[in-house]
Amino acid sequence: MDSEPVLLTKRVRLLISILIIGHLLALVLPPLSVQTRGSIGQSPSVSTALDFFEPYSQALYIDRGYAFFAPDPGPSHLIQVAISRPEEPLLEKMYPDRNEQWPRLLYHRHFMLSEFMHEIYQPPGPSEELLKANRQEARYWSLLRARYKHVHQSLVDHLKHEHPGDEVAIRRIEHLVPNLIDYQQEPIELTDKRLYRVLLDQPIEQDASE
Repeated sequence: MDSEPVLLTKRVRLLISILIIGHLLALVLPPLSVQTRGSIGQSPSVSTALDFFEPYSQALYIDRGYAFFAPDPGPSHLIQVAISRPEEPLLEKMYPDRNEQWPRLLYHRHFMLSEFMHEIYQPPGPSEELLKANRQEARYWSLLRARYKHVHQSLVDHLKHEHPGDEVAIRRIEHLVPNLIDYQQEPIELTDKRLYRVLLDQPIEQDASE
């Protein structure tokens, strides 16, 4: 005798629908927060919603930006390290480095760290004009700058712990992707030195050219 199908009550179906919608929001909000980030921070509405779902997203490790995926991944961002050792040649490293970070998950974690450094970067400031025009925005600027400097110093401290007695300096590097027209005119390798540029730490009013 065939068993009869189990019919869910309206209340159960409503609960399941809410759980599915909540999961989808937890999946969509992290990349949305990246796309809605402006010069003074995230969109307030997206940030408020993200605060509610963030513990769940972090627990399942779905709080990623996804901006580095196709069809338009854009440039990637690296951390270049210079280690000065007494009476020895200067040691330079790049993070991430697929030849050194293995297994692949370790490379991926370093990649996420370098992208995070770029994401939270805040130029020196605020300017005198912003201080006079809007003290609240100027204070927010200072807080973002302090957060970046704190993370920057924590990376330096970690590298100094790995290389005791050595001087350590780090800087951000942007790895560009050639557009289709340029590549058709002059095909080059993705590792070509011309595709790497140093991201200087300076006020935005200054000329960013080297």
